[in-house]
Parts: sequence; C-alpha cells; structure tokens
Amino acid sequence: VPVPPRLPEVTPLRARAMTTPDGHHYAVAPFGRAGLVLVVARDRSEPLAAAAFHSTEVDRLAQLVRAGAVILGDRLDLVGAPPVTTIT
Repeated sequence: VPVPPRLPEVTPLRARAMTTPDGHHYAVAPFGRAGLVLVVARDRSEPLAAAAFHSTEVDRLAQLVRAGAVILGDRLDLVGAPPVTTIT
C-alpha cells in the first residue's frame, strides 16, 4: 500500500531540489501566490534508490508552475493552503 511521503518543512522562494537526511528526494517550486508550493517526490526504496532531481528537471517543473500560475491567475489567491500531511 503506498504511503504519502513526509513533506519537507520549507517554503522556497525559488524552484530547487533537496534531499532529506533519510534519503528522500524532492523538487519544490513555489507558485508565488498564496504560499502555494508544488512538491514532487522520489521515494528512496530498496534495492535501487532513485536519483536526486537534476537541475533541468527542476527548471521544467518551474516552467510548469509558472504556466499554471498564468492560467489560474487571481484564482490562486482563492485557494487556501491545504493541511500538511505528516506521517509519524
């Protein structure tokens, strides 16, 4: 059964890749409005661990977020921040 990943507790000012101490890889891209951030994760699983996000992947993610923000426009301001799901 898939388990939601633990989200990093950071609000980035720009798109970037990050790796948590437990080896999970994330790419994050802020929408620039309403504090919304798109988070993409690669889970660390055995026997093959996923690679960290490459800078071109992060750039492409940022392009997609910018395009989405242009299309959604002011509607982004109407979206409330969803609750963060954490697994303990």
